[in-house]
Amino acid sequence: MKRLQEKITTVYLGAMLTLFLFFCGFEGYAGITAPKFRAFCALTGLYILAIGAAALRRAFTHQAMPLREALRRSSWAQRAVAVYVVVTWVSAVFSEYWPQTLVGVSRYEGALTLTLYGAVFLLVSMYGRAGRWLLWVLGGGVGLFSVLCLVQMAGLDPLHQYPAGYSYLDAGKAYSGAYLGTIGNVDLVAAFYSLAIPILLYAVLRLKGQRRFLLLAPLGLALWAAVQMGVSAGYLGVGAGCVLALPAAGLTAKKPRRITACALAGAAVLGLAAVFFFDMGSGMLHEAHGLLHGDFQGNFGSGRVHIWQEVLADYPSHPLLGTGPDTMLLRGLTPFTRYDPSLGGTIVGRIDVAHNEYLNILYHQGPLALAAYLVLLGSLFGRWVKAAPESPAAAILGAGVLGYCVQAFFGFSMCITAPFFWIALGLLENQSPCSSTNL
Repeated sequence: MKRLQEKITTVYLGAMLTLFLFFCGFEGYAGITAPKFRAFCALTGLYILAIGAAALRRAFTHQAMPLREALRRSSWAQRAVAVYVVVTWVSAVFSEYWPQTLVGVSRYEGALTLTLYGAVFLLVSMYGRAGRWLLWVLGGGVGLFSVLCLVQMAGLDPLHQYPAGYSYLDAGKAYSGAYLGTIGNVDLVAAFYSLAIPILLYAVLRLKGQRRFLLLAPLGLALWAAVQMGVSAGYLGVGAGCVLALPAAGLTAKKPRRITACALAGAAVLGLAAVFFFDMGSGMLHEAHGLLHGDFQGNFGSGRVHIWQEVLADYPSHPLLGTGPDTMLLRGLTPFTRYDPSLGGTIVGRIDVAHNEYLNILYHQGPLALAAYLVLLGSLFGRWVKAAPESPAAAILGAGVLGYCVQAFFGFSMCITAPFFWIALGLLENQSPCSSTNL
């Protein structure tokens, strides 16, 4: 009977990588978030209901596992997600902003959305299968998505997502921000690429057979688009997933893995030393140089340092349970401002998210939720390192997860891209050195 849940999950994964990825509503980028949220809720809600119906069928045929036995067999990662969801609801219910914490104030990242993330992880971790078909669907989706992004970067608007008379080329000139594809905000596009590009790269490296080289096409298109976007967090995420994952994901023998890990660690130390001692004068490396010397200017990181300072200053007002999911906009934090000569005016950015997913969880849901989230990631990191030499699926998924987690230090979670991350986490949880779902 478990085969039924696996088939249902297969349909859900396929729908998320096709229907959800490319659905963007009919209001352009100005209104893309609401239809994406509704699509995510609809698809995931149907998935949960279908799995629930299958579970009832098992119960009526006396094939269901007793609850006590299911809890005993659960992993640390699954328990951590359960704790994360419970603490999130406690934070939401006891927040002064309840019931706005149910859906969220500005980004649809309320308790409902976060619960759906947890449900996706738990169900995919139990019934998901990382088969090759999923890689082909991902490759096709990433390829088409990247072509759309590149066409938009050339100044065209085939889906009519930009306001009339405008295009991607007007970003930073006629309007602030930049938007691409069927995702929108380029920071979210960078998050998606930080997950997808390492997965495609290590699929080419770890799989066998000539057909795997077909994945080089979407991989190349995605890298081209990511470079053209110029999002620093995306560079870090893609770089971490592709390079730092090499010892665990790219190598199978223990000694070469250790040597490579030591070499990368040494290179990282030398890189930090170079940034510390030499100032590049401008750009990301200049800002990193200043931060290493204790110069925390608010405008660093496109205003992220200012945002982090404001978030940390307000956090002690709600130290245990946070302010409640997705309520930062109501806190009245000092906006980030900067003069933009291209726009001919001062940009005022109201703070509604921490632009650091870990800090965002701490602020909104409190330290217990953050601890549970870190236990989840730590548990899966250990599983990845242990399983990757024998399991190509674990190696590939772990590289993508690493890339996303690194960009998350400078990014933010939204229902437009976060579901793909939670799906990858669930599939990674399902892997082991002796897993039957290896690619």
